[in-house]
Amino acid sequence: MGRHFRFASSHHLAAPRDAVFEVLRDAERWPEWWPQIRSVTPYDDTHGSAEIRSVLPLTLHVELATELVDAESGVLRARLSGDLVGWSQFAVRADGVDRTILDYTQEVDLGMPGLLGRLACSAPARPVLLANHATMMRAGMRGLTHRARES
Repeated sequence: MGRHFRFASSHHLAAPRDAVFEVLRDAERWPEWWPQIRSVTPYDDTHGSAEIRSVLPLTLHVELATELVDAESGVLRARLSGDLVGWSQFAVRADGVDRTILDYTQEVDLGMPGLLGRLACSAPARPVLLANHATMMRAGMRGLTHRARES
């Protein structure tokens, strides 16, 4: 199996679009509401690192570089390196007054070296990694909705 993964999902959130965008924009605070984002360490206004761990006993170390933050279009996009190499994007749009549709897209290659990287790319591991990602996204969207409704 290849090292390449593409994730695309849409989420309907019971929270206002602008509030959702602002919560997503503040990546340094993601660990407060997204349980699988264990830490975010900013280096400056556009670069930082994150530690991510979902159900599997595997912590991903990812370097982030902001590529786009556009409140008008509702798009946030980052370049990723480290254990995940590629990009990730959130696009939010209003779905009525207090509802938001969030489209998430990520295209990455696993950057993990050695045995761990080879095991993660094996055919039996791929469905487990996909399920792990889906679990993380469900938890993140619950936390995001709650946090955006508070603001």
